[in-house]
Amino acid sequence: MELQRFFDFWNLREHPFQAEEARNDSVYNRMMGAAVTHPDFAKIYGDPSSPSTTIVFGEKGSGKTAMRLMIQSRIDEYNADRKEGRVFLVCYDDLNQTLDRLAGVMRTKDRSKALQSLCLSDHQDAILAQAVTDLLDSVLNSKDRSELKKRRKALKRMSLQKRMDFATLALLYDQPRSGESSERWRQLKRILKVGTSWNRGAHSAMSITLGLVAVVGFVGWYFFDSQAWEFIVAVLFGSLGFLGSGFWWLARSWRYGRLARRLAKEVRIGQYPRDSMSRKLWDLNEERMAGQPLPEKGDQDIRYDLTNRFVHVLKEIGFSSLVVLVDRIDEPMMVNGEPERMKLVLWPMMNNKFLQQQDIGIKMLLPVEMSQLLAGESSEFRRQARLDKQNVVNPLRWTGITLYDLCSSRFRNCRIEGAETCALEDLFTDEVTRDDLVEALDQMHQPRDAFKFLYAIIADFCNNTSAEGTDFRIPKATLDFVRRTQSDRLVELYRGAGTA
Repeated sequence: MELQRFFDFWNLREHPFQAEEARNDSVYNRMMGAAVTHPDFAKIYGDPSSPSTTIVFGEKGSGKTAMRLMIQSRIDEYNADRKEGRVFLVCYDDLNQTLDRLAGVMRTKDRSKALQSLCLSDHQDAILAQAVTDLLDSVLNSKDRSELKKRRKALKRMSLQKRMDFATLALLYDQPRSGESSERWRQLKRILKVGTSWNRGAHSAMSITLGLVAVVGFVGWYFFDSQAWEFIVAVLFGSLGFLGSGFWWLARSWRYGRLARRLAKEVRIGQYPRDSMSRKLWDLNEERMAGQPLPEKGDQDIRYDLTNRFVHVLKEIGFSSLVVLVDRIDEPMMVNGEPERMKLVLWPMMNNKFLQQQDIGIKMLLPVEMSQLLAGESSEFRRQARLDKQNVVNPLRWTGITLYDLCSSRFRNCRIEGAETCALEDLFTDEVTRDDLVEALDQMHQPRDAFKFLYAIIADFCNNTSAEGTDFRIPKATLDFVRRTQSDRLVELYRGAGTA
C-alpha cells in the first residue's frame, strides 16, 4: 500500500512522525504555540520578568532543542505584549566559530590543545559579541522603522556615561555579519554623539596644511624675496608645526595601535582588523575612555563589569533582563560528541558567579553525559558550581502517557481541517487499546524514539499491505513486532553497540 493512500484515508496532510530534528520539524514549528510540553517546562522557562538559571541534562532525542525553540517562542510572545520590561535573548548554540577563532589565535590544529585553553572569559566574550552585534543590528538595520526610531531616540537620551559604555562595547564586540564594520561605527557615533571631531582624519588634514604652509613659505623665500619676514615666519611656523604635529600623530598612532593589538589579543574569539580598531580608538575622547573597563588577560571581573554595563544599556531601550540559551555543545566539529571534549567546553561556565548574575538567566540544555562526568568531579568543583542554586533538571525524563499526549497532538495537527475527530489509537484495530500504546511508548523513553517507533509502525503496515487492501487499521501484531524491534535497537544503543 502506498503511504499516501494511507494518509488520504485518515485525512492526514503530512506525516506526523517523520521529523527527527526539532530545527527542521515543520509540524513542531507550526504547532509550537499549543504544543504539549514536558511537565518540567514551567520550571525550566521560569519567570521572564525575573529570569533565573536552569541546567537541564537529557539524552539525545529527549527534546532539548525543541525546548530551546519553545523558550524562544514564549519569550517572543512575552515581548510582543510589552513596550517595557522585555527580555533580550541570546542563543549561544553554535560554538564552531568561537572554537575555530580560538584555534586560529593559538595557531594550532590540535583540538585538545585549543579546547584546553578555553576559559570562562572566552565564553563571556563570545556571549557579549553575539549580544552586542544583535543589539546593533536592531538599532542600525531593523526593518521595523518605528521601533528603530524609538530605540535610537532612547540611545540619544542616555547619559554620557552609558553612551560611552555602549560605544566601548561596540568597539570591543561588534562582529557585523556583512563585514561593513566602519560604516556601522560611523552610524553609531552619530547616534551616540561620542566621537571627537579631532580624529585621525582631521589631524592628517592639519598636518598637510602646515606642510603646505612651509612649502609655500620656502618657495616665496627662495624665489621671490629672501629678506621678507613673512616668508621666513611661514617656513618656521609651517615646519615646526608639521614636525610637532607629525611627532604627536606618530606617538598617538603607536599608542592606539599598541592598545588595539592588546585588545585583539585579549578578546580571542573576535575578528578585529587592527587598523580598524585603531581608527575607532582615535574617534573616542581619550579622557572619556580612561574610565572604561578594557579586557585584560583572563580578567573575568572586567567581563562581569562589561556585561553589567550592557544590561544597563538594554534597560534604557525597554529591556529589563538578558536570557542566554546554551545548547548543542556536543555538535561543534572540534567536539564531535566526545564527552571529554564537551567537558572542556562546558566546565569553565560551571561557575556560580557566572550563573547567578543580576538580571541574567542562563538556560543550559546539556547532554546527559555531562551529568555523569559532573558526579565524578571534586567537592571543590561542585562548590564552585553550586548546582543546588541552579534549578537542575536531571535527567529530562518522559513517561509513556506524556509521550502519548505529545504524539496525539502531532497526529491531530496533521489532519485535514474539518475532518472527523479521530484519536491516535483509532489507527489500530480494536484489540489495541490506549493503554497498549502508552505502555509501548513508555519503552521508547524519548520523543525522538517515540516518533521513530510510530513511523516504523506505519511504514511496516504499508509495506506489508496489498495496494488493493481495504483495511486501513494497523493490527496488534504489527505494533508488537515493531515494539520489540525498536526496544532491541534502544538496548543496543544504550550499550554503545547500536546506531541512532
